[in-house]
Amino acid sequence: MDLGNLLFTNISPKQTFLKNSFWLFLSQGLSRLFKLILIIVSARILNPTGFGTFNYLLSIGAFFFIAADWGIGSLIIREYQQLEEKEKYVRVSFLFRLIATALCLIAAFAGLFVFQNPEFRINFLIISIYLFISNIKDFLVSFLRAIQKMEKEFIVILVEGFSVMAFGIFLILIHRNIISLSFGYLIGVFLSLLTAILMTRSYKEYFKPQFDKETFKKILKDGFPMLLFGILGFIFFSTDQIMLGKMRNVTEVGYYSLITKGVLLINLIPSLIMVALFPYLSANVKDKEKIKKLTKKVVLAFIGLGLLISILVFFLAPIIPFFVGQSYKPSLGLAQFLIWIIVFMFPAAYFSYFYLAYNKQMLSFYLTAISAIINLVLNFLLIPKYGMYGAAATSLFAQLLNFLLLWIFSKKVFQSPISTPSAAQN
Repeated sequence: MDLGNLLFTNISPKQTFLKNSFWLFLSQGLSRLFKLILIIVSARILNPTGFGTFNYLLSIGAFFFIAADWGIGSLIIREYQQLEEKEKYVRVSFLFRLIATALCLIAAFAGLFVFQNPEFRINFLIISIYLFISNIKDFLVSFLRAIQKMEKEFIVILVEGFSVMAFGIFLILIHRNIISLSFGYLIGVFLSLLTAILMTRSYKEYFKPQFDKETFKKILKDGFPMLLFGILGFIFFSTDQIMLGKMRNVTEVGYYSLITKGVLLINLIPSLIMVALFPYLSANVKDKEKIKKLTKKVVLAFIGLGLLISILVFFLAPIIPFFVGQSYKPSLGLAQFLIWIIVFMFPAAYFSYFYLAYNKQMLSFYLTAISAIINLVLNFLLIPKYGMYGAAATSLFAQLLNFLLLWIFSKKVFQSPISTPSAAQN
C-alpha cells in the first residue's frame, strides 16, 4: 500500500482508523502549537490586565453558548454510522444547530447590557459573533468526522489555528489592545468556516435545513445528557475565571488564565492517547479481566506521566517571565502549585472513556457533578479571600475528588452486567 492511499483513502476499517488517528493527532498537535504561540505573544503584549480581560470576556461568552452544540457534534457521528436515512438526519440536525446557535447569539447580545465599560461591550460583541461562527464551523467538522474524512478536518483545523495565530499576533502588534486580539479570533474562524464549506461542498445536499418533528424530539432527548456534561465542563474550567473577575480583578484572571491554558494544553496528551485507545477498550468490554489489567496499566502510566510532567514544570516555572514578560512573575507560584492537578486529570481522562465504553456515562455524569458542585461552592468561599490561589486550591481538590470517585465506582462497573448501547436499544 502506497503512502497516498494509506493517508488519503478509506480502504479497510483498520487502515481507516490509523489514517484518521494520524490526521487527528497532527491537527490537534499543530493547533495547540499555534495556540501556545498566540498565548505567549498576546500575554506579553497585552500584560496581565489586558490578557485577563480578554479571557474573562471569553469565559462569559462561552457561558451564553453552552447549549449551542446540544451534543449534536457527537450525535451526528454516531447516527451517521447507524441510520439508513443519513441525509435526513444531517439536514434536521443542521437546522437544530442553526436554531440553537442563533438563540444563543441572541442571548449573548442581550448580555451586552451587563457591561458598563464600552470597550468591554465591543469586545464581547466580537467574541459572541466569533463563537456563533465557530459553532457552525464545528458542525461541518463533525460531519467530516462522521464520513471519516479527517484528512479534510485537518485542513480546516490547520487553517483556523494558523489564521487565528497570524491575524491575532499581527493585529495586537499594531494596535496593542484586546479588541485587535478579538478580531484576530474572528477572522481566523471565518476563514476556517469558508474552508469547511469548501471541504464539504460535494455533500451540499446534506446541508439543506429540514424540519422533522420526531427527529427534533430525538435530538432533544439524546443530546440533553451531553448538554449536562458541557455544563459540568464549564463549571470546572470557566466559572473560576468569571468569579475571579467579578470578586477580585481581571489582572488576577490574567495570571490565572495563563497557567490554566497551559494546563489544558498539557491535558491534551491523555485525551489524544484515549482517542486512539478507545476502539480497543470498546471492543473488549466483555473481557473484564483484560480491561482490569488495561485499566491498572493505563491509570498507573497516566499518574506516572502526570507526576513527571508536574516535576518538570515545577522546576522550569521560573522561565515563564522570559517568554511572557516580567509582569507575570506573580503567576510563578501559581504554576508550581496548580500543575499538580494533571496528576488527577490524566487518569480521569481514561475513566471518562471507560464509563462510555460500558455505557455508564450517566453514572460518570453524576460522579463528576458532585465534584463540579463542590468546586463551585468552594470557589464562592475561597476566591473572595484568597483570589487565584483559592481558585487553584478548589480546582485541585475537585479534580482529586473526581478522580477518586471515578476510580472507586469503576470497580462497581466490573461487578455489574454488561450494558452496551446496542443492547440497551434492543
